[in-house]
Amino acid sequence: MDLSGLYWTPPGEMQREDAHRNLAEAIAGRRPDQVKLFSASAFEIPSAFPAGFFDVAIDMATQEACGVYRAYRDSIDYATKPEWFSSKLKDTDEIFGEVYDRLIKSGFFDWYFQGKCPGEPVDEGATSHGL
Repeated sequence: MDLSGLYWTPPGEMQREDAHRNLAEAIAGRRPDQVKLFSASAFEIPSAFPAGFFDVAIDMATQEACGVYRAYRDSIDYATKPEWFSSKLKDTDEIFGEVYDRLIKSGFFDWYFQGKCPGEPVDEGATSHGL
């Protein structure tokens, strides 16, 4: 049994104004009534230490989704770059799993948790509402 990595809480709906700049830019131009936003808190395994958040956008019309991993360090809001993928026939938790799997494959978490070089670009910046 692998006791490393992250787990996350059940996703809850998120308001547009709470989206990180990277996610807000990814959904710009898409109809607001077609895009649903979700967030889940992430925790390290096995320590259960709070590690950050997964924020996801799902375009219900095009059946596409994208997401970011987001963490606050020294009062700075960091997030990965979102990448759109097909969400057809996937439930919300599977979509969060897909975002996580893509970040694992990119080597992002090797960098983030172990100080190695990131394979996934990370932006630092304020949320769209200035926090």
